[in-house]
Amino acid sequence: MFNSAIKSKLLLSNPSTRKLGIITVFFFVGGFWGIFMGLIVFTKPNFFLTALGMVNISLGIFLGFKILRMNAKQQINRKK
Repeated sequence: MFNSAIKSKLLLSNPSTRKLGIITVFFFVGGFWGIFMGLIVFTKPNFFLTALGMVNISLGIFLGFKILRMNAKQQINRKK
């Protein structure tokens, strides 16, 4: 159990932009799906699905910002 936690920490210490991009897309799709299901599909609006959809969209925004910051750092390092 602890060995897998150590390996995952090493893998996530410097993730590639492609992996972060894929995870970001999954967060956005899951968030919009949760909001759609929570507000439109059910006859009675479901607060929990809608709230968790908003959490997923927030995580997608955070990871998208992280990708943009990584790209900016890489461009600054190329100029030097």
